[in-house]
Amino acid sequence: MPDNRIPVDEARRLCEIVFAETMGAPGDITAAATDVLVDADLRGISSHGIAVLPYYLDKWQQGQIVADARPELVSETATTRVFAGHRAIGHFTSRYAMDTAIEKARSAGLGSAVVRNSTHNGAISAYTIQAARAGLLGIVATACAPHVAPLGGRHGLHGTNPFSYALPRPGSDPLVFDLSTGHSSAKLKDKAVDGRLPEGTALDAEGNPTTDPADLKSGWILPVAGHVGFGLALLVDGLTAALADSPIGREIPLVHETDGPYHGSFFCLAIDPEAFGGAGAFSARIESLVDQIEEHPPRDPAEPVRWPGQRGWDQAKENRQLGIPMDSRRWEELLEELRRFQVPV
Repeated sequence: MPDNRIPVDEARRLCEIVFAETMGAPGDITAAATDVLVDADLRGISSHGIAVLPYYLDKWQQGQIVADARPELVSETATTRVFAGHRAIGHFTSRYAMDTAIEKARSAGLGSAVVRNSTHNGAISAYTIQAARAGLLGIVATACAPHVAPLGGRHGLHGTNPFSYALPRPGSDPLVFDLSTGHSSAKLKDKAVDGRLPEGTALDAEGNPTTDPADLKSGWILPVAGHVGFGLALLVDGLTAALADSPIGREIPLVHETDGPYHGSFFCLAIDPEAFGGAGAFSARIESLVDQIEEHPPRDPAEPVRWPGQRGWDQAKENRQLGIPMDSRRWEELLEELRRFQVPV
């Protein structure tokens, strides 16, 4: 268990110091990035919370993130929009894109948007939750640097390519599903037992199976659940890079290649239940499903069956009161990393 908790206000202030005071991001862009990072920590997704701040500073210094840039509309139809991301801070760009999808869905029943030349946007469930809070079903996906090898392959072909959906529940927290189609290197390090990675999760630089965490730096990671993760990753590539007419697969630079744009791409879809069987009927069906899940007899009475996102909402409630859990050592390491970027902390 972490031996330290960071007050939520302190975590938010740290984000504001980084994005606004150090990187020079405008207030609305800073607010979006801060909301997404702190929300991730609150829901227990620490791999995508404030611990990632040094990464954004590094990409900003390298010119892969432009702190005051904003997405530009390229084209639109009654239900779609295409944006050029211009290397803007990904959290703001993704939130803005989902806002426009929600607007389209309000009038047409469905609304979607894609962004090309986007940047890292944190835990993407933030954007499906955004749709769900508006009473809409949300689906999002992101394509990123090709560090994941295909099933049976020897080197990276596509990114971890996360996919998320959220189902609205009026008056209650939504059902939220967030899946990385490839194993996360950060989470693999956390799962390492006795200094070894789980079997079947990584390859070394030559494409051979490995359990050595040191190989994560120069090697490759594998799809989650084999062909399932591979198949879903290709769907994400189609929804994001292909629809946005953006670099795809190995056309995207690796994370350590900093000469050009980040070349991420983002897809979001908002669906208004009212345009189908009706919002009331949809809500009744979802609540029936939630009841069935919660009443389902567990194999282990100590581990009740949970619906997607339930654990995260429980953690968020606790963490808002007690603070964000982070080991004292990791907190000091984070502050030291930020100081190396001349952040006044």
